[in-house]
Amino acid sequence: MKFIHVSDTHLGCQIPVEYGEIRKKDFLKSFKEVIDFAIKEKVDFIIHSGDFFDDYFRIDSKYIIEILDILSKLKENRIPLIFIKGNHDTKGQRQNILEILKKLGLIYEANIKEPFVYKDIYIYGISEPSNLSGEELNIYYRNILSNLKFENNGYTIFMFHGAVNFFPEYILEGYYKEPRILPLEYLPKADYYAFGHFHKHYLEKNEGKIFALPGSTERTEISKDEENIKKGFYLVEDNNIKFIELNVRPIFIYEDVINNEEDINKISEEIGKRSKETIIKLKIRYKKDYYQRIKSLIDSLISIGYLIIEDLYSSDKEYIIEENNYTIEDTIE
Repeated sequence: MKFIHVSDTHLGCQIPVEYGEIRKKDFLKSFKEVIDFAIKEKVDFIIHSGDFFDDYFRIDSKYIIEILDILSKLKENRIPLIFIKGNHDTKGQRQNILEILKKLGLIYEANIKEPFVYKDIYIYGISEPSNLSGEELNIYYRNILSNLKFENNGYTIFMFHGAVNFFPEYILEGYYKEPRILPLEYLPKADYYAFGHFHKHYLEKNEGKIFALPGSTERTEISKDEENIKKGFYLVEDNNIKFIELNVRPIFIYEDVINNEEDINKISEEIGKRSKETIIKLKIRYKKDYYQRIKSLIDSLISIGYLIIEDLYSSDKEYIIEENNYTIEDTIE
């Protein structure tokens, strides 16, 4: 048994919008790296635990053709990709394109009734419904899954676009009302639990069971939290599981209060240490006398190829502007 577990590829993501076209290519590049790795390693199959596409995805024929080319190579190598829909996959264009990819035999959607069978491996999954959210979604999952039993004599994989509640706080932090977090007793018995939705990777083995969350394949927000997180997927070979890190675009968050010319020079020095491949977010509080000087510096750096997002606000004002983090999660409650 040798397979890849990937999740949250968010194809079509354009965050931050200032560099949307660049970012669309970044997410596609990461996806292609996963597929190329699968072909090179001659894996048996790939499982994808939700959010194949991003909520911001818009029809783009060239982009779709590139996705078709990538998946066609996978099919030529007889490596099936089995997926479930996540919250970003369930409406409009993303849903329609997933259906087209299914009809072309390029991907297969898992369900809870009829498993996708590979030798003695049985793959089940539950796609997220498009018409539920919040507590209603949580109740739906509990009702559907709590009485579910898989009848087979082989190795069972279950895919769910969520997580179990015993995952550590640094994974679930900030998601306390998240409907996609369930107690283990509500999930059907399986050998390998393939989770998604949460963009940090985590792996736990417990009493012969594997609980795997690969995280996202690219940085899905420009924030301090995402700055140093490794992005990738799991390679599973028999009982050995290895996290394969992807080479994703770096981000750098620079925060400072500008009181004098020396502080402005520090901005230039810090940015100069970064490659022009880096997306740089400047969170700068400044005295109003320095605004034009700061703005001129930023414009100059952008003109020579640096990818910079401005988050500037005056320290002379009596109010504080809320922090503006660019994020793609649209259903967290």
